[in-house]
Amino acid sequence: MASIFDRLLRRPERRAAQPTIPTRHPAVVNPTTALSLTAVYRAVQIIGTPISKMTINTYRFATGIELKVENPVLVNNPSIQQNRRDFLFQTVASLALEGNAYWLKNFGSNGQVNNLTILPASAVQPSWPKFRDGTTDYSTVVYDYLGTRYTEREIEHLRIFSQAGQILGVSPIASCYKDISAAIDLRDYAGNWFTAAGVPTGILKTNAMLNKDDAETVTANWHNKQQNRQVAVLGNGFEYQQIALSPKDALFTEVQDQQVQAVARLFGVPARLLLTSVPGASDTYTNLQDENQVFYRHTLMAYTDAITDALSNCLPRGNRVEFDFEHLFKADVAARYNYYKVAIDAGILTPEEVRTKEGLDV
Repeated sequence: MASIFDRLLRRPERRAAQPTIPTRHPAVVNPTTALSLTAVYRAVQIIGTPISKMTINTYRFATGIELKVENPVLVNNPSIQQNRRDFLFQTVASLALEGNAYWLKNFGSNGQVNNLTILPASAVQPSWPKFRDGTTDYSTVVYDYLGTRYTEREIEHLRIFSQAGQILGVSPIASCYKDISAAIDLRDYAGNWFTAAGVPTGILKTNAMLNKDDAETVTANWHNKQQNRQVAVLGNGFEYQQIALSPKDALFTEVQDQQVQAVARLFGVPARLLLTSVPGASDTYTNLQDENQVFYRHTLMAYTDAITDALSNCLPRGNRVEFDFEHLFKADVAARYNYYKVAIDAGILTPEEVRTKEGLDV
């Protein structure tokens, strides 16, 4: 504010530049930045962990019937570069984050696949090849990786969300990037609220006339006293008003909860597993069990179906693999024993087979 002499002499008033909040730059959304969100990181882990630990069974179709057979080495250990758990988890993570996963096949002297190598999805470029006349050959797909072109026979391409006429599977992060971008923006804004949001910690008020120099002097003295934790002395009609926000408001708790719920919907993970809740939801034992069953059937199976189809393609014709969901569907002891009773009464299982499944002596 100009002094009385400036106003009498009609001198132009000079004001200090007002603090402004920096212009917002849209967040870069990719698998790496998405994983920096705790909800995305946890959602991928929740999907990948049970799948990486599940049992895989092999079946062979012969003489008109399908028989369960001993797993070949490729099923028990698909890659010599890593254990099966890492191989499966990395495949699931690639599908969840990129929408695609690629296995490079290695063939033995007998012409059968004897090893699989996971390729980074972002480095693989699938395309339809061109004929010599420049027209596109839609009958096959080629895969370019680090300067080498591979054929469909050499690459197993996995997708969980495919569209007609499209080679690439749909990535949940790329498809719903606005939701991920909003979550990243909110996280960063909440993190910078106390340091870079342009919000003062308090206001010094007075009814007296102040010019720019007087205001800056008072402000500098106040900051110096507060930084050194000294006693504050106010005079000349000054009053200090603190700007305080509750932790709930400062951290945007409700909005962040909504973002976590959006991530849960995107990946098909129960919200409670991401340590948030849906308003109006009831967490009774029966509801939780039903929720788990829905998660297994509609989320995990989307990934396991893609993996079993791809792994079956790598086996000799007439063989296929299947994940064993039995231990997940019957994780509860009471439910499992009830299942066994029904199966025995119906003649599906024998008591000896039940004891074998439970790891007990027959």
